[in-house]
Amino acid sequence: MADTRSQTIKQVTLVGVLVNILLAIAQLVSGVFAHSQALIADGLHTLADLISDFVVLITAHHAGKAADADHPYGHGRLETLSSIFLGLALIGVALGMGYRSIQGMIDPSPHQTEAYALFFALLAIFSKEFLYRYTIHFSRKIKSTLLESNALHHRSDVFSSIVVVIGVGAQVMGINNMDALAAIVVSVMISLMGTHLVKKAFAELIDTSLDQQLVANIKQVILDMDGVIDVHSLRSRSMGGRGYIDTEIRVNPRLSVSEAHYISLNIEQIVKKQFDEISDITVHIDPVADSDHEEIEQLPSRAQLLFNLYSVW
Repeated sequence: MADTRSQTIKQVTLVGVLVNILLAIAQLVSGVFAHSQALIADGLHTLADLISDFVVLITAHHAGKAADADHPYGHGRLETLSSIFLGLALIGVALGMGYRSIQGMIDPSPHQTEAYALFFALLAIFSKEFLYRYTIHFSRKIKSTLLESNALHHRSDVFSSIVVVIGVGAQVMGINNMDALAAIVVSVMISLMGTHLVKKAFAELIDTSLDQQLVANIKQVILDMDGVIDVHSLRSRSMGGRGYIDTEIRVNPRLSVSEAHYISLNIEQIVKKQFDEISDITVHIDPVADSDHEEIEQLPSRAQLLFNLYSVW
């Protein structure tokens, strides 16, 4: 399962690498010859995408490793850390683009933007939209936050390329500074997307709960199952886009150990089957109510009782 997931991430990312290489070359070369600052900025953005793609490939290789003695919960956190890196990289690229664009407005180029720059700006839109739809499809299929981050990265590129088309088109029509203004707008959009990625990854890093409606639905499914009297607590977290649940349920105190185990195993199977987001669930069986806990803590263990009985006998 982990190997298949890792291979899927690698396959999707390699497609992105190929498209980004060809697109970056086309954007930068055409931007230079067509005298389009916005198109060059978009080309540099595509180059930044290449860097992020390689980060995804490296992360997919390591995050896909099975759990071991040092990492009993697997290596999924690497996906989260890489999402933070991608977000920060986006913000850095955006700040650099914005600075260069402002400089371009202060000291504009004497050359007029060529009309054929529009073709390459439109080519970028179609290429990035293809990458977004392709990547988001597989991210949802295997529940990968890393692929989702990369997909959102592609979608931000689509919007930025649309702005480039508008800016280049206005510049070709003779409206001054529109090319540089488009590049500034692009940089703002990219920085916002980067901020979103960092915020989402940090939430996962500090074990923020899964969506509250999802948690409520899972709790209700557990409550409706045979043998479950109550759900004392249900905690959730996310790691690498996969959900993890820890729950404590109350059952009849007269159940045998094997029957209580059957109930917990049944909960695990049904929850994972009904909710694709959940990768693992741990069920703690509690045969008493919360109000009885203090009283039970004061009782002797079985070993102590047997020792006392044997002493008397």
